Amino acid sequence: MAELRAYNQLLKLPLFLGLGREDLSQIISHTPFGFVKYHKGKRIIEENDACDQLYFLLNGSLYTETTADDHSYRFIEELSASDVLQPERLFGLHQRFTKAFISKTEVSLMTLDKCEVMKLSEEFEIFRLNLLNMISAQTQKLSRRPWKQAPHDLTHRIIRFFESHCNRPAGPKTIYIRMIDLAEELNENRLEVSHALNQLDAEGLIELGRGKIVIPALERLLTLNNPGNNVHHYPVGQSVPPMPVHDNKT
Repeated sequence: MAELRAYNQLLKLPLFLGLGREDLSQIISHTPFGFVKYHKGKRIIEENDACDQLYFLLNGSLYTETTADDHSYRFIEELSASDVLQPERLFGLHQRFTKAFISKTEVSLMTLDKCEVMKLSEEFEIFRLNLLNMISAQTQKLSRRPWKQAPHDLTHRIIRFFESHCNRPAGPKTIYIRMIDLAEELNENRLEVSHALNQLDAEGLIELGRGKIVIPALERLLTLNNPGNNVHHYPVGQSVPPMPVHDNKT
């Protein structure tokens, strides 16, 4: 019965997708997995903690907390079951977590030491490919960010700031930041930033609080930044469309 539960759990995890029953049975029999539960509100991992094992979220939900280097703002996101916590941090030059993880609900986690990850990668090609694909997808996504079309007004620059600091472009987000700090990050006047944020708040896309911005669904906000739609969204006091780019052909 215990082996069947472990088998069913592995089937839900992205690193084990594609492995056959025989391979999974062998992994369960010979790999020392760790299992742990945490109550709601527990800070499980802190930023800069050493990453010497993989953490798999089996049940429940987690908050991820990412803080600016100067501690002037922080972003809160959510993770759901079957996610792996920053697997790219297991290797490379800086093998430390860059986020804090806090249990939103009661959660169950499975852990796997780095040496065991290396053994599974050597023995099972599918596991190795799943791990490489997971890390490669993260790298490719980050490498495309600087090449996106530049925002054409303040509202879109604010949205781009939110998007570029989030791990996933969907779901609820909470940002703890002062208006003056956001204005400095955008190199803009604080009053103009306030006007743009209040317009987004009036449209129900964000919820403003004292030193806090709640985004109920980031995907709704990002539709304003979609160059494929024909709706141009300008902040208060701005009505001039972006300057057209002329191709200088000879």
